[in-house]
Amino acid sequence: DLVRVYGPVQALWRGAILEQFERKLRPGILQMDGIFVRETARGQGVGSALLEAVVWTARMNRCDAVRLDVIDTNPRARQLYERQGFRAVGEVRAGLLAPVLGFRTATIMELPVAEVPA
Repeated sequence: DLVRVYGPVQALWRGAILEQFERKLRPGILQMDGIFVRETARGQGVGSALLEAVVWTARMNRCDAVRLDVIDTNPRARQLYERQGFRAVGEVRAGLLAPVLGFRTATIMELPVAEVPA
């Protein structure tokens, strides 16, 4: 996909950057790469509804937990995840890539599916 979107040269360096954030998941984890709520719709329960759908999908696929990353420049998202029961389980540092990526750290958060009422 990177080559198709950015071309072969651009895909090389973008792929190298993305590779730095690749990690192995233990079996039974649904990795959520992100949700987006339009600014005008924030605070209306849209994010909570999306997260409920993600947890439902995890449950239907017999996953044990939902995992996500939240960057340090998005405190409102982190507050939403915490209200939904997600807990911090680790942190990834952007290091020298921080100026390029626009954040310094990403907190890894997990929500055990069993802890969410069906």
